[in-house]
Amino acid sequence: MRFRLGAIDGALGVSWDRVFELAAQAGLEGVELGVGEDYFKTKLWNAEGRRELRELSEASGVVIPSICLHTYWRFSFASNEEKTRAKARQVAEQAAEIASELGARNLLIPLTSAEGVKPEEARARWVQGIGSCANVAEDSGVIYALENVGQPFARSGAQLSSIVDEIGSPAVRAYYDPGNAVHANLDPVVDIGVLGERISQVHMKDPGGVHLGEGRMDIPSVLRALEDVGFTGWLILETQPTDDPLAACRMNLEFLRKIL
Repeated sequence: MRFRLGAIDGALGVSWDRVFELAAQAGLEGVELGVGEDYFKTKLWNAEGRRELRELSEASGVVIPSICLHTYWRFSFASNEEKTRAKARQVAEQAAEIASELGARNLLIPLTSAEGVKPEEARARWVQGIGSCANVAEDSGVIYALENVGQPFARSGAQLSSIVDEIGSPAVRAYYDPGNAVHANLDPVVDIGVLGERISQVHMKDPGGVHLGEGRMDIPSVLRALEDVGFTGWLILETQPTDDPLAACRMNLEFLRKIL
């Protein structure tokens, strides 16, 4: 099995100024950068900041494979408020151009809901919302990678597949999190078989454990399932940083490499 191995910034527990250096020390190939409600204040949303991030990435040899838009926990396409949905679209379009500039292939977009919105309405709004700006991702050469985060309309592999297929853009795929499936009492091996080539990137954590191999997920079976569907992309650690992020990251990488 040949996958590329990276980590989300939170798994390393340090600022962006230090995260690339620490990732290199740990033996990672990439770092996924995450932004929240204050995304516009981050280095990703200004030209000078992006230049600094590119320099740090190049100096360390650690690339930026993806950007995680935690932003959608606040500005969801599922919202009843039109202005919130407009903000969601604005973020998606701006993020596509930013990701393209940094060479980040995938934009992680969690399929969130909003208070008082029925699952079927949330799903319809996401299909419409992502579909309305998918052309920007296509033009930018990036992927809107939709993640299963436990919402009832996008919990299973079949549900996620149906959303991706209905949008029908080559720039819209799935960011699969098998740990989230385990949290939802679903079988990630089944989900992976259903999603198949729709999977663009994968988060790795082990529910119930601090490090990989200590929780409830059958990680060797998950990795074999990914191999079976032809996945060769990035596995991104979404593990706990602990009191010693470098040691924790090295331990998780060692666990994966023994299997791989």
